[in-house]
Amino acid sequence: MNRFLQNAIALAKMAEGQTGVNPAVGSVVVKDGRIVGLGAHLKQGERHAEVQALDMAGADAEGATIYVSLEPCTHFGSTPPCVNKIIEAGISKVVYAMKDITLDSPGDEILTEAGIEVEYQHDAQAEAMYTDFFKAKQAQIPEVTLKVSVSLDGKQATDNGQSKWITNPGVKQDVFKHRARHDAILTGAGTVQADNPSLTVRLEGERQPVRVVLARSGHLDFTQTLFTDQQTPVLVYTENTQLKTKEHGSNIQIIVLDDCSIETILKDLYQRGIGSVYVEAGPKVTSQFLQSQCVQTLIIYYAPKVIGGSGKYQFYQTDNVLPLEQTPQFEIDHSEIIDQNIKVVLRKK
Repeated sequence: MNRFLQNAIALAKMAEGQTGVNPAVGSVVVKDGRIVGLGAHLKQGERHAEVQALDMAGADAEGATIYVSLEPCTHFGSTPPCVNKIIEAGISKVVYAMKDITLDSPGDEILTEAGIEVEYQHDAQAEAMYTDFFKAKQAQIPEVTLKVSVSLDGKQATDNGQSKWITNPGVKQDVFKHRARHDAILTGAGTVQADNPSLTVRLEGERQPVRVVLARSGHLDFTQTLFTDQQTPVLVYTENTQLKTKEHGSNIQIIVLDDCSIETILKDLYQRGIGSVYVEAGPKVTSQFLQSQCVQTLIIYYAPKVIGGSGKYQFYQTDNVLPLEQTPQFEIDHSEIIDQNIKVVLRKK
């Protein structure tokens, strides 16, 4: 593949996880074999990658080629359509790595009618990067990654509730990296009560995602670390109409819904600009997510331990025994060893 298109994809990857409900996009403007402009969409509502690259190129954009990781947009949103900017800049050729199946109008035709050559060079890396975004946009819910840390026999804790620490410090550092790449971290009220987590990213320079707590009954202790830590907002989803915010920190927002189902909560988060959610919770919430069919990526960290017991804290539990053909199906994307713990990344089939 053309190296300039690879550069555009690399720029997009650098911005993954920080563009909300918009896609991460990279763009490179090239004239006479020399890069004259670079751009990446860095934040929802800000300039798109193509606009940044063209602004950097300035007059050199006339007659140049622009390489983009994703087909240029054609709609008015927070910013004008990128195809308009490309035409106005005098670009002679557009090369992109992935078609945007969510576009309402044909960008290729608009550019071609303006006398611009358009070339679609499909790239597997770009496809992998945007597949979940397309699904999320069409369903109007965030991209969901579910993480569990378990023993070899699938336990998140002993029958007595002891869970610190099943996995090792190396896994914790890896989890921090994943947290930083998502707009929000979600957990359940039971995990907050049992573990008193902060759900922050303890890595230098990384952003702190919004924290989300599922508390259907509203039974919460607002003196716990998650609520007293003012680093980022905390959204509490509940069906308890008596739960109020005025008694608690200014960073806490209580969202009362008639139905606190997984799908309803995810749709509300998406409307709030949350494009990706990282779920870290106990068996109850974990099982609800797996049964919801909303999980695109499942990450399991296996510690080399066998806990045994009755399985009270088995990470996936259902009331009914389902036929094999009705169970959630995943395929292994990749695996690695982190300080004697096994990390397995699975993708929804």
